[in-house]
Amino acid sequence: MKAAKIDFPGHALAVHGPAPLRLGYMIDTLLTGGAERLVLTFAEAVRGRADITLTVFVLSDLDTPFLQRLRETGTEVVLLPGRNLADFGRFRRLVAALRAYRIEYLHAHLASSSTLGAYASRLLGIPFITTIHNVKPSVRRIRPGRRLLQGMAMRLPGVNKIAVGEAVAVAAAGEIGRAGCRVVPNAVSENVVAPFGARARLRRELGLGHDQVALVCVGAIIGQKAHEVLLDAFAAIRAQAPQAVLLLVGDARDTPRFEALLAQAGQLGLGDELRFLGMRSDIPEVLAASDILVSSSHWEGAPVSLLEAMANGLPPVVTDVGENALVLEGTGAILVRPRDPEALARGVLEMIETEGLAERTGLAVRERALGRYGVTTWVERLLAIYAETGHRSDWHRARADIPAPSLQPRRVPR
Repeated sequence: MKAAKIDFPGHALAVHGPAPLRLGYMIDTLLTGGAERLVLTFAEAVRGRADITLTVFVLSDLDTPFLQRLRETGTEVVLLPGRNLADFGRFRRLVAALRAYRIEYLHAHLASSSTLGAYASRLLGIPFITTIHNVKPSVRRIRPGRRLLQGMAMRLPGVNKIAVGEAVAVAAAGEIGRAGCRVVPNAVSENVVAPFGARARLRRELGLGHDQVALVCVGAIIGQKAHEVLLDAFAAIRAQAPQAVLLLVGDARDTPRFEALLAQAGQLGLGDELRFLGMRSDIPEVLAASDILVSSSHWEGAPVSLLEAMANGLPPVVTDVGENALVLEGTGAILVRPRDPEALARGVLEMIETEGLAERTGLAVRERALGRYGVTTWVERLLAIYAETGHRSDWHRARADIPAPSLQPRRVPR
């Protein structure tokens, strides 16, 4: 068989056998969050593969640690900032970029990318799929016009969908139209495991004493994450476990909400025991320096931050939302009702005070994360879906031991 030559912006190579699939990934930003981590994880996993050529399209021009790390993988990145979802100039640039890179399959993450990607793919005749990450939007309000555009996009013919968990698939049933979706659980890479010595080094940097118990919460300061519930719980925890310290890691762009949390912390007298660390590029190291993962979220999908904490052997005390119960079943992790600071405080105190519980749970969740939620299986499931739903099946041979997730019929929650 002759070598197939592929030429398009930024690439020129020759391969024997079928030409690689020119795959496009599209995402709103590369700022912070689980979806952004998954894009980076996928890029790292397919780097050097002969059957995939990946280009990532980002609806932002912010220079972020995720963007830098993505470029370090050698992945082509196209920045497409715009004023808003209805910015027609950006839409035209997106269509032009998809044509220029001769994208054969487009996979979108997050709301704006899914909306614009669906319309652009429909216009160009490109197979399209979107990943649904959450059981509901993470913002308080969506303008009616934006909601209409998104709803219409998800109901376009040929739009394929992936849900990151069963709970997400059920919750999204009313939004995704008549067609169902495939469930592909999120993955966590071994690359997120902190290197040896990171715990001691970062605890010194953060001024954490040997006897202090560091609780860590990773997530943007938005309403979904319910940090105000966590602060109330932490005040109760401190009353019985004065050695506890709370580390909050995440984007705090919502200034009014952040200022409200600062005021709440002052009223509760939390002082230096509460540390707002902001955005970090060394989250694995922060996890390694911590002792317990805490989350007070009102709702979730299948949080990647939970999987990353598990991979670092961090015992979780989290709300029973989204896929958390399924992911943590049988590990010893503690799940509590959302919107209940007293229950959250009791769960954390149980993890602190029960002899051996934190250590046993840490070992169990680490094994679960790096086994069941490993990257190899996740990537093969995605590639099998691309082959099944795309225009080409010659570029990929599915592994018999990792079949493509089946299409689940649309189900309406009771």
